[in-house]
Amino acid sequence: MSKKNIALDRLLTIQNHISNQPQQTGPIDLARERENASFNVKHMNWLFWGSKEFAEALQDAFLIIQRDPELHFSGGHPFDLTRPEEREATMKQIFRYIQLKKSLKDPLLFKALGVAMGMYSESFNMKVYVNDYLMAQSFKLFGTTEQYDAYINDIVNWKIIGCFAMTELGHSSFLRGLETTATYDRETDEFIIHSPTLTATKIWIGMAGQTATHTIAICQTIIDGKKCGTNWFIVQLRDQKTGKLMPGVTAGDVGAKYGRNGIDNGWIQFSHVRIPRTNMMMKWSKVDKGGEYIPSAFPAVSYSVLIGERLSVLSGAISTCGQVLTIACRYGCVRRQGANEEQIMDYQSHYVRLMPCVASTYVISVITRMIINKWEGIMKLAQTSQEEFISYLPDIHAISSGLKAAISWWGCEVLERVRRSMGGYAYSSYNGIGGAIGDWGVVTTGGGDNFVLIQQSARYLLGSFKQVSHGKKVTGSVEFLNGIQQIRSSTKSILSDERQLLNLDFTLDMYTWLCCKKVDVLAASLDSSTEGEETTWNENQVDLIKLGELYSYRFTLSEYIKGIKECSTNNEFKELIPILTKLGSLWAIHLINDSLYLFLEEEYFSKEQVKMIKKCHLKLCKEIRKECIPLVDSWGFSDFMLKAPLGKYDGDVYTAYLDTLKAAPNCMGIPDYWEKYVKNFKLILNN
Repeated sequence: MSKKNIALDRLLTIQNHISNQPQQTGPIDLARERENASFNVKHMNWLFWGSKEFAEALQDAFLIIQRDPELHFSGGHPFDLTRPEEREATMKQIFRYIQLKKSLKDPLLFKALGVAMGMYSESFNMKVYVNDYLMAQSFKLFGTTEQYDAYINDIVNWKIIGCFAMTELGHSSFLRGLETTATYDRETDEFIIHSPTLTATKIWIGMAGQTATHTIAICQTIIDGKKCGTNWFIVQLRDQKTGKLMPGVTAGDVGAKYGRNGIDNGWIQFSHVRIPRTNMMMKWSKVDKGGEYIPSAFPAVSYSVLIGERLSVLSGAISTCGQVLTIACRYGCVRRQGANEEQIMDYQSHYVRLMPCVASTYVISVITRMIINKWEGIMKLAQTSQEEFISYLPDIHAISSGLKAAISWWGCEVLERVRRSMGGYAYSSYNGIGGAIGDWGVVTTGGGDNFVLIQQSARYLLGSFKQVSHGKKVTGSVEFLNGIQQIRSSTKSILSDERQLLNLDFTLDMYTWLCCKKVDVLAASLDSSTEGEETTWNENQVDLIKLGELYSYRFTLSEYIKGIKECSTNNEFKELIPILTKLGSLWAIHLINDSLYLFLEEEYFSKEQVKMIKKCHLKLCKEIRKECIPLVDSWGFSDFMLKAPLGKYDGDVYTAYLDTLKAAPNCMGIPDYWEKYVKNFKLILNN
């Protein structure tokens, strides 16, 4: 501690003794916490956001939002807005964002502005994502060159506002069961889009409620009365000038939701809507003018646009978890409670809940860049080498499905730990936690239900295991299965010293052992069953879901190890390796500690080894706690972006919170219902 802070601390202590009202210690507490940094916070900020240039552009983007009245929420937050007001505010933000697209000449700054606005408003983020990614990428992945060229400029400039119509009232993840039909009419060379049943209603479609002018709809393709599989079709929903629904289209809003109320999720019913045959997306499957259906050689490609959507959950986790953890950690170091007025962050029950969450946010940030770069490279192959593109899909599909499920579930856990760590204050909308929980909730089901997706990862893992069992080599995320014979021969852990647990390769080997053991056991269970395949799968479903999680979390650890090894070649990031390694070790020990019951089922650990793991987990949490403020500061979320007075950078949280309450609508004064009800209770008694 510096001499200046020691003097301030002593002065504050004396002041508290002679004053009836103790002074706030928050500013001094956070200043003291920041002195604990063993690393360069600015360099860590550059690493967290991928580069110095992007990190600096992001700070500029935060400033643009703060200064532009069309981009920021009046009053600094949206928590007092009605649903119609939030809808209008979101569209105003998007309108201004597209205007700035024309005027900002720096592509990196505009990219940073999009990222920053997505952090600032989840409704903005989702609306822009639906149009600029789902709609635009659909044309890139499913459309012909002619279709892409005809639509893409209007889409990215919001002359066409698109939505992605997949989920139906009666079906969602099981796409083969979708009921909306696209029937080919040979005489007119048109498809007839129709919702034949109530359960065929498209629902929860982002922007379908009020905004979207067009949709990409997945439909059962019917030619001459024969179903030919599902395909994607371009359908206009609204007149682009008047906003009125097109003939045969019935659509409406889904109404109140507990999050993301700035986005107009909607439902759509089609009643014999005719579209040109050329509105079928025909990069892979085709229908010629004579009505001949030419199927795709790779039917699974129709789901490929969802891979990017699922991977986007990782970026969302960095933003959401990063912001709420910044708030919770600062509050935890400012808030004092107990007989000795301790910082609540110093209570073991407190920091053990939060520090694995901080570590995981760093892990996710490192692997996100790696996996997104990989997916972007694969997408380019769709235009240049389609066979190679297809060859990568099974592995990247398994990765994206598993990560989407595992990380979104973990995000829910992080949010709940944060909520509990902040006590009653988390119940106040003005501290940002409730809104984050509401906004995040949809992620576990949107873009594919987690329970379905994680089983797809498990199925891929089992299929790869079967290949290895037949003497074949596998690559990609399942390459570790090639060593399963060696793993089978290892039945007991060689853990003998706590220092081994601080070696990331060692802990990865332990987690890999568990993953391989469970796939071996499950494969044997499935193969030995005398029941039908579906019944057998269902009887093992809980274990299969856990297997998918193990595979996904193992992937996060293995990729993180690769990521920090890459950092060691960068002069600016070399100094960060010790703290990055410690964060990775905490994440690894957290994963192992969380799965101890699975290890013990296989008698892999002894009682002494379990004690060693638990002790190491607590020790690492305590060590990371010492640097928790520099670690969350490194993420660079400004007070303006956090929208939470209890997360203020300077630690003066109580003044800021009370000022926020005083600024709330109808905070003080006589309520409208006083005259009608409150003052008339005496009349009830008199009568």
